[in-house]
Parts: sequence; structure tokens; C-alpha cells
Amino acid sequence: MTDFNNELKKFEKEKLCNLLECTSSQLEILIDNAEKIYQETDSVYDSVMKILQQGHNVREATLIALMCGKYFGFKQAEEQIEEDIKQKLFDAFNNRRG
Repeated sequence: MTDFNNELKKFEKEKLCNLLECTSSQLEILIDNAEKIYQETDSVYDSVMKILQQGHNVREATLIALMCGKYFGFKQAEEQIEEDIKQKLFDAFNNRRG
């Protein structure tokens, strides 16, 4: 999983801080919180429930949900690629033996 915080450019961070009316350190806390929520939950539903239970405002909750969705997408893609590779290796092994 890539670190979302490292992917944000300085200008993007400034724009997000203006939008959320927060400091860059508060933004980093939100980003860390999103990663923590993702790691502690198994589904998008669980993530959304956890976000709502923490009492974030709509803008903060939206940003956290966006990041969790990105993490879930990466995980799903990674698992699919791994399965595809395993299947190709299995097929290649069986073709070689047959």
C-alpha cells in the first residue's frame, strides 16, 4: 500500500488545508486516521461506520472515506494480480507436464 501522505504535493496539501480549514499537522492526523481505520476494518461499510462514530465533520469524513476507498482499491488490485500470477504459473506448470 502506498503512503497517501507522501503522494500529496505541497500545493495539494495547502488546498486541502484551506478547504478543510485546518493546519497541515491536522491534515496529517486525518490522513493517519484514515490509514488506521482502513487497517482496523474489513469492509467499506465498517470504515464508514467507524468514521461516522468519530464525529468528524462532513468534509473531514469525506476525505477520510476517499483515502480508505483508495486503500481498499489498492488491496483489491494487489490480491487480483497475485491470483492472476498464481493461476498463470499453475497453468504453465500443467502445460509443461502434459
